[in-house]
Amino acid sequence: MNLGYNRGTAHENPAQANPAWTGHPQDGRLGHPPKNQRRMFGVTYVAVGCQEEDCRVVGYFTLANTSIPRQGLPEELLKGLPKYQSLPAFLLGRLAVDSRYHGKGIGELLISRCFEYCLVLSKCSGARYLIADVKPAAVTWYERYNFRIISGSQNPDSTKMFVDLQVVKSAIDHKVASAAALPH
Repeated sequence: MNLGYNRGTAHENPAQANPAWTGHPQDGRLGHPPKNQRRMFGVTYVAVGCQEEDCRVVGYFTLANTSIPRQGLPEELLKGLPKYQSLPAFLLGRLAVDSRYHGKGIGELLISRCFEYCLVLSKCSGARYLIADVKPAAVTWYERYNFRIISGSQNPDSTKMFVDLQVVKSAIDHKVASAAALPH
């Protein structure tokens, strides 16, 4: 399966500008950018998988801007940071994989792409953290990607978690340096 990423647009006919936008995420297709994207509250990025002529949405994630209160962060992370009451962050509003593609690495590809986008965007609009409201069953999955629980944020429906994008950047830089050191 070939995997491509698309972003919703503000065109009057997004399907014309981007043929992958043809229905809704729930049925494997997207027609118009989600309402919150049209209203400029977040941007949804869609992973489209194609096998021969059949293309469908296999997963997506939504990014928006937010902030994280200082009191929710571990003390060791606050050293050397500005004394702002809230620190700038990105919000992973939703990350979802079509159930037919669970266990095939699509989630890892989506979170990796999300990290890449956040690092690029942080150069334009400073943000040090990525925050996610995580369903209880997914906490351990996010922990694999260095997300940590924001203290005092748990409720029965979700847990707020964060990852330091500086840690993500360091991990990517280390991976690139390690790959460059391999014999060719």
